Amino acid sequence: METAQSSGNSKHRLQAAGKVNKEPVNMDGCVVRLHTVKFKPKIDGSRGDFTAQPIKVHFYELLGISDATELVPQVDNKDILSSVVALFDVSLPDVGPRDVHDTVHSHGTHTIILLRQQSDVLEEYRSRTLPCPRREPVSSPVPAVVNGDRESEGRYLQVFSESEDSSDDSADEHEEGEEGTEPRSAWETFCTGLEEFLARARERRAQREAPVEDQQLPLTAVGAESLIVGAAAYELKTLSTGEKVLQLSLMATRKRYRNCGVGRYIIELLKTQSVCGAYDAFLAHADTDAVDFFSRCGLTDDALLNDKFREVRDEWTNTTLMSYLPPFTTESESRNPGFSLMLPELKLEVEMARTKALAAYQQQAVCVTRLVREVKTLREQLELRRRDVDNLNNELNKERDRRHRVERQFLEYKLRKTRQLLERQVIYDSDDPDQNDPESPSEPISSPPSPLDLSLDAEM
Repeated sequence: METAQSSGNSKHRLQAAGKVNKEPVNMDGCVVRLHTVKFKPKIDGSRGDFTAQPIKVHFYELLGISDATELVPQVDNKDILSSVVALFDVSLPDVGPRDVHDTVHSHGTHTIILLRQQSDVLEEYRSRTLPCPRREPVSSPVPAVVNGDRESEGRYLQVFSESEDSSDDSADEHEEGEEGTEPRSAWETFCTGLEEFLARARERRAQREAPVEDQQLPLTAVGAESLIVGAAAYELKTLSTGEKVLQLSLMATRKRYRNCGVGRYIIELLKTQSVCGAYDAFLAHADTDAVDFFSRCGLTDDALLNDKFREVRDEWTNTTLMSYLPPFTTESESRNPGFSLMLPELKLEVEMARTKALAAYQQQAVCVTRLVREVKTLREQLELRRRDVDNLNNELNKERDRRHRVERQFLEYKLRKTRQLLERQVIYDSDDPDQNDPESPSEPISSPPSPLDLSLDAEM
């Protein structure tokens, strides 16, 4: 499974955020566009190759700008947020749409979104065969699905139409809110435009499924829900120890784009500090079925090592804390308080000794982990150098063989010319009556060609 998430069967305990004064925000600070990436399915025949552009978005700041530029031409930024919330809600049914929205729209959360080009998606829709007529109208309500104490009306099933067979949660199950909240919170504002977004998504879906002459669909049939490939929400935090960590909150990939390397690519983006910012550790709370995926991506579930980050463990339940330690980053200096032998302080000293031993182990694990990564990098470089040396040796052997061949040809030429000259001299001596005349002129002997001439003749 190429994609996984860090909160699938868990509930994120979101803390109530205070008011933040809105200040003028630079557009460049809340939207960062990265280079377009081409993905290739690992399973032949599952789907064709496709390209997507990763975009790092700070939705809290972006939606606070009244005249913000659209992330996608002719697509409202609020529709992009709705598609991201829908993707997380479909993929992570146990989190809940309101918790998903509050996480993505949080002041300290950034979201990496992979979006496809509208023209590419439209071309795929046009190239598909016409589907069979639906047995029910598109606008018919989806049957409610009971999920514990919550009832889901499956609203987000109307958003993703490409075989997204995942259970979903209702978008309005928390619309009432808690007592004492402001009348127009961010969640209520989001719910206000949600019905319009779902209605437009249903219209676009019906437009794509309706028979069209020559399958020439208009560009209006492609919305934000058709462009999104995957997304990941993360937050940079500073722990009480002074360490700065990147915590992965939510991550999901659309079902039709799985087994294409999308999830692994998102993890690599999160591991790149030039994209997400500098940090001392990358943390993820992985579900049981996602531990193997994060392990393959370089994260470790070492219990003693991750106990160093137990401060963030209480925010999630039924998950495994996993961490990634980036190379070439300095750890904070460990504190080494004096060890007192006063009997009244024995209990405190024992606890301090245990803490110091754990910190020492953690530092050793950090060093070993990074040394292993550095050794792996050096081995790869050494292998490249060995290949270069082998190539140079092959070229040297070829050049040596060529020189030996030229020298051999030169010696054979000299021997052949010498024989010809000797034979000619013998014939001349036997036929010339004046061969004993010392005044008779002798035939000039031409000098043999040089090895360079022979080499040029052989090449021609």
